[in-house]
Amino acid sequence: MDDWDQSIEEPARLERVAESPSALDAGWKDELNLAEFPIAALTDRIPDGQTTLVFEDKLECRDSAPIVRRLTIMGTHKHGLPTSLDDEVLVGLIQLTKRRNNFTEAKVGFSRYELIELLGWPQSGQSYRRIEEALHRWVGVVLMYENAWWDNNAKSWVDENFHVLDNVTLYDRERRRPAPRSGKPVKAEKAPLPLSSFRWNEVIFQSFQSGNLKQLDLEFYLRLRLPTTKRMFRFLDKRFYRRSRLDFDLRTMACEHIGMSRSYAPTELKRRLKPALEELEQLGFLEPLSLEERYSYVKRGCWRIILIRGKTGQADEPPVEETSELIEVLKARGVTAKIAAELVETHPSGRIETKVDVFDWLLRNGDKRVGKNPAGYLVASIRADYQAPGDFPTAESTEAKAAATEVERVAEEKGRQARRQAHDESERDQARETELRAAWDRLHDAEREAILSEVKVENPGLGRWKKMLEPLCLVALEKRLGTARVAQGTLFPENELDA
Repeated sequence: MDDWDQSIEEPARLERVAESPSALDAGWKDELNLAEFPIAALTDRIPDGQTTLVFEDKLECRDSAPIVRRLTIMGTHKHGLPTSLDDEVLVGLIQLTKRRNNFTEAKVGFSRYELIELLGWPQSGQSYRRIEEALHRWVGVVLMYENAWWDNNAKSWVDENFHVLDNVTLYDRERRRPAPRSGKPVKAEKAPLPLSSFRWNEVIFQSFQSGNLKQLDLEFYLRLRLPTTKRMFRFLDKRFYRRSRLDFDLRTMACEHIGMSRSYAPTELKRRLKPALEELEQLGFLEPLSLEERYSYVKRGCWRIILIRGKTGQADEPPVEETSELIEVLKARGVTAKIAAELVETHPSGRIETKVDVFDWLLRNGDKRVGKNPAGYLVASIRADYQAPGDFPTAESTEAKAAATEVERVAEEKGRQARRQAHDESERDQARETELRAAWDRLHDAEREAILSEVKVENPGLGRWKKMLEPLCLVALEKRLGTARVAQGTLFPENELDA
C-alpha cells in the first residue's frame, strides 16, 4: 500500500470542516457559460499530441446577422486537455465554493477528502491522485471565448481568454497527523491540519458574483453513468427553463454542445446519442420518443432533434443570462426597459415568447391590431394572456405541415427510385437483346435452323409470324448457352460457336 492509501480511514476524518454543511448545501449551482459549451472531452483519454478543442455555433438574432460563437480549449503538453472526469471535478469545485463562502471569495479552502465525498467517489488512493491530476490540469488549461462568454454585468456576449483556476495549493500530508516522538497522540487544537486551497480566475469568479448561475440538481447529475449523459443534462437543464420542448439541429447540438466528433455522419450521431437519451428518459428528465418523433429529416445530411422535458426536468428558476435576453427582446419591440423587466419578472417566460411570436406574425401580415400602438398591444397581450388568432401557425400546425411535407418527400423519392429502377431494367433488357442478336448472327445456318425448329414445335401455329418467332428464338438461344455468361458480357466465345 502506498503513502496515499495508508492514511485514508481514521486520519481522513480529521479533514472534515467544522461547520455542518447541511444548511449551505441547499441549492447547488452551475455556471451558465460552462453549461453552454463543453470545456472538456467526452472521454477520459485524449489522443497523443492533441492539445486543442474547438466548439462553435451560430446565435440567431431577430434584427441582425447571426453571431458566431466559438470556444477554443488549449491544454498544456504536460497535463493535456481536460477530460470527462476533470469536468466532474470542476462541478464539485463550484459546489465547494457555494458551500464555503456563497461565491463571496475567489480563494476557497478545501480538502480532497471533502471533494471526493461530495462527488460520491470511493475514498481510495486512486481518487486522491485523480483529484490532484484534475486540479493541475485546470490550472494549465486556457479557455478562449469569442463572442461566446456572457458578461452578465454588461448584458452582452464578449471575448474572454483565461485560465479556469489561477492557482492550487495542495498539502501532501493533509490527511495525516504527525505522530509525536513520545508516542502520545497529538491533540487536534494543538496541531490543526492545514487546508488545501484553489483560487478562481477573476473572469469566472466575476460571473459567479454577477449571478450568472442556475440551480443544479447535483444528486441527479451524479447519478448519471455516462459522460455524454452528464454533458447533455447540464446543457438541456439550462435550456429547458424557457420551454418544455426543444428543437435543435442534430449536428450542432451533438458536436458543438455535447462534444461529439464532427466526422460522424447523422446515423452515427444518432447511434452515439441513443444511450444518453435512454438514460435521461429512464430517469424522467426527458419524455420517451420514438425515432420518428425524435428526429425529423430536413435535407440530405441535415436532421433536427426534438427533446421534450420530462417530469423531473422542471426548471426552478430562469437563468439571469436568458432573462436579460428576454428583456432585450421586448425592448427591441418598443417596450420600455422598466416595463420589460416587470413583465419578465411577473410572467412565465413561455407566455412572453409565445406573445412575441404572435406579435411578430401580426406585424408581418400588417394586422390592424398592432397598427396604432404596437408596443402597447404586446404588453397588453402578455398581461391579459390574449389568445392567438385562429390562423396563427402554431407549433402543432407547423409540425403537421412538416410531417405532410416529409410524407410527400418520401413518396416522391420512392417514385424516383421506381422510375430509375425501371429505366435501368429497360437498358439492361436492350443490352441483353442486342448481345443475343449479335450472337444469333454468328451462329451457323444449321444451328439457327435447329433452334427455329424447336421453337416451332413448342409454339405450333406461329410458323408464319417471323416477328413473333424471333424473340422466342433468342430466348431459346439464351437458355442453350447460359444466362450467366450473357449477363457477364462473355456470351458465345468464337471458339464455342465454331465447335
